[in-house]
Amino acid sequence: MAKRPLEFLKFCLVGAVNTGVDFTVFTVFSNLGVVLFVAQCISYTCGVLNSFLLNRTWTFRGRAQSSRSFLRFLVLNLGTLTITYGLLIYFHNHFVWSILVSKLLATGVSLVINFIGSRLLVFG
Repeated sequence: MAKRPLEFLKFCLVGAVNTGVDFTVFTVFSNLGVVLFVAQCISYTCGVLNSFLLNRTWTFRGRAQSSRSFLRFLVLNLGTLTITYGLLIYFHNHFVWSILVSKLLATGVSLVINFIGSRLLVFG
């Protein structure tokens, strides 16, 4: 049981690195004049790939088959993205909270969903 808090901490650190990768790639591409939607798609993809590799090799120590776990990881992230986007819009429109506050809360939900899903479905 003591292993899970350490895994969660590692998962959070990986998430911070992923955010850095996402923002860096997005900034580079948008400054080069790439259409924002394309820049966002590329940067998000880089963050997701980084997340999979670091979580597989460091957080959860490669306990799953690579191709099967990667497919599950993609499905989990698509589902999480859908849920958190819906929450972002809901928080912003229903409670009239700022986009930043709504995104922060949706990101917190995303963290929990992704950790549980990664632990049980992807790398379990």
